Amino acid sequence: MGLSVAQREAVRDIVTICSLDLDSRTLRARIAERLRRVIPQDAFCFGTIDPWTLLITDEVSDGIPSAAAAIAAPNEYLVADVDKFADLARSGRTVAILSQSTGGDPEVSHRYRSVLPVIGARHELRAVFVADGRCWGGVALFRNGGRPDFTHGDAELVRAVSASVAVALRRAACRPGAGVGVSADSGGPGVLIVDRGGVVLAANEAGRGKLDELSPYRMAVHEVAAAARAGHGAEAHARVRSRTGRWLSLWGSPLEGGREGDVSVVIQAAPTSEISQMLMLAYALSPREREVLQRVIAGVPSAGIAAELHISASTVQDHLKSLFAKVGVRSRGRLVSHILGEHYLPHAAL
Repeated sequence: MGLSVAQREAVRDIVTICSLDLDSRTLRARIAERLRRVIPQDAFCFGTIDPWTLLITDEVSDGIPSAAAAIAAPNEYLVADVDKFADLARSGRTVAILSQSTGGDPEVSHRYRSVLPVIGARHELRAVFVADGRCWGGVALFRNGGRPDFTHGDAELVRAVSASVAVALRRAACRPGAGVGVSADSGGPGVLIVDRGGVVLAANEAGRGKLDELSPYRMAVHEVAAAARAGHGAEAHARVRSRTGRWLSLWGSPLEGGREGDVSVVIQAAPTSEISQMLMLAYALSPREREVLQRVIAGVPSAGIAAELHISASTVQDHLKSLFAKVGVRSRGRLVSHILGEHYLPHAAL
């Protein structure tokens, strides 16, 4: 069965929203508002996802009590359940309705028993947004017991906009930040001690400063801490654009000798290597374009790039033209400045 007229109009509107030059939070709020008009709901949570570790790095939400975050993060990483965002991203399912994934018995879902009651919900629809094999975000929609469950038609509508939303989220990830005043990693790494409930028990001075810089993106702290408790090792790691527009890197690790469930979260300026890797994904660069860009950043001349990659000089120029078009610059110097200047130090003089 195809989409209804109202659903097709919603798809067109959302595709249009995705074509606008919006920051990630505004983008997600606009998409969620348009979805709500055609898929009635009582609450939603729309998050960005680290495309490497699949940790949630930020959320735009409505109708979600503050207490839900501390319960939802452990569910996502510590217990077996259906329709986890990482599982949806890896499986390629894209959209899932909780009641259908549990065979009509949602009580078997830990999330249904623990998280949904805090939200006052009985029905859930989840979706992930994947572009070129990388997940850039996910949304969960909720309905209370006074509404019917989500339908196959609802899922089809979300699926119809999935690719456009994924590309828009990817593009927003490399959008230049506001750059409101942090230019160096002053004070060194920030260190937080976080308990099982997500409460920050202690922090060094740099940690308090970086926690403030993360506002309103603090969900990443919950997610990294929960992943560390689950023993995810290197995957207890996320990269986040702070409110200043700067990239921060968060690492979680369990503590020995403290209370059970306490973990440390280290926050520091993301190294340029991580930023450039993230931006290569965000600009949808091909593997060969990534190789060329890495050498441009390293200062290798075009002839040297051709020799190292065993391609012709004219092919190097073709790749450079493609890079310039995707990044929106006209020269090698601007390309490097855009990747390592505008994004690493968002208010740097370029």
